[in-house]
Amino acid sequence: MLSALACLILLDTSGKWLGMRGVPVAAITWSRYFGHLLVVLAVFMPSRGLSILKTAHPLRQGMRGLLMVTITMLYFAALKTMPLAQGAAVFFTTPILVTVFATVFLGERPGWQTWAAVALGFAGVLVIIRPGSDLPLAGSLLVLAAAAGNAAYQTLTRAQAHADSPEVQVLYSGLVGAAIMTLAAPLWWSPGWWEIPGMRALDWAVFGLIGVLGAAGHLLLARAYRLAAASRLSPWSYLQMLLSIPIGWIAFGNLPDAIALLGMVMIAVSPNLTLLRQRRAPESAA
Repeated sequence: MLSALACLILLDTSGKWLGMRGVPVAAITWSRYFGHLLVVLAVFMPSRGLSILKTAHPLRQGMRGLLMVTITMLYFAALKTMPLAQGAAVFFTTPILVTVFATVFLGERPGWQTWAAVALGFAGVLVIIRPGSDLPLAGSLLVLAAAAGNAAYQTLTRAQAHADSPEVQVLYSGLVGAAIMTLAAPLWWSPGWWEIPGMRALDWAVFGLIGVLGAAGHLLLARAYRLAAASRLSPWSYLQMLLSIPIGWIAFGNLPDAIALLGMVMIAVSPNLTLLRQRRAPESAA
């Protein structure tokens, strides 16, 4: 889980790095999914052959892939102007939005503890993007849109969980993303975009490795959830937000202020309120 989180925050860092260097967001997204697809095929094709392509719901997998591409483009576009730590914090409203979506679309009925967690999490977002915080409004809205898309993606993944293996789901995330961005190349390709003044070998190495980081992060997550229960692993996911602070400082010289840190803590703490119901249930049964 920790290795997965490290890969994913480095993926976000790479997207921000390339965007700030002037690489088009669409080109970054294409590299992210094309590299992802190549890595997953290299890992599973030798042992599973073409059976890795079999899915019970091709349309649903296509919808997941389309959502994932949209999320990536929104988030990378936001990170061009948003500090890494604050962007990651706002994006971590995803679990809160998943609760809302699961209530609306999957018919789940959360208790008051869950709604308290939702309220605290959104309050944390408002603290981070408060007026006077110097965060760009457009960037903040793009991150919130990406978080909403990610919540829809995770809700769809939960609905698909019993139909396909995690490996198939990870494969289709890369396959659909690579196909969409390649077919859409006439819309985003502009001759000479790669001739960006000042681009160095390091920048091109990041461009080539961004897909590897994405695939590795998702494969490690799938493996982690096979080795341990989701309820045990979920609290660890907030270490990704913690990692974003030193990485954002080292790579970009950005550090969140004290008020933004308070908002990040509120977002990180909010999901734990849902555990109150789980802990109290055995006592009332006893």
